[in-house]
Amino acid sequence: MTLKTDHKDKITEILRQKIGKRILNVTETDRAELSLCTLSFQSCICPERHVWIDTDNGAIKIDLEDWQDENEWDNAVARIAVGSIDDGVDIITTWLSGASLDCYSNLNKEYGIIGKVVATHSTSLKS
Repeated sequence: MTLKTDHKDKITEILRQKIGKRILNVTETDRAELSLCTLSFQSCICPERHVWIDTDNGAIKIDLEDWQDENEWDNAVARIAVGSIDDGVDIITTWLSGASLDCYSNLNKEYGIIGKVVATHSTSLKS
């Protein structure tokens, strides 16, 4: 994991540090270095996967990009918001690891808040 040393605002810096501790095969790119409230990471495992994180005004908005997907001008497969730093780190970890996003609900391109699908187990009782 390679982290930049330029100063960011508090929430952005917390995100940067948590991502750095949780995701080993990721590189922070130079794409967001001029802003205090943005981060940019690229997967080392799946180099076509990239995330752009914006924490302006305390909200956490994330663009999940696949540079092989040309359906959108910015290669975004989702433009989402999360309710907490940990939720953001969770989906960023999932995306940059190359895993499927099937465990998330409300994947969207309007910065709507996403949720994590909780698996339910049904059991049937025989009498």
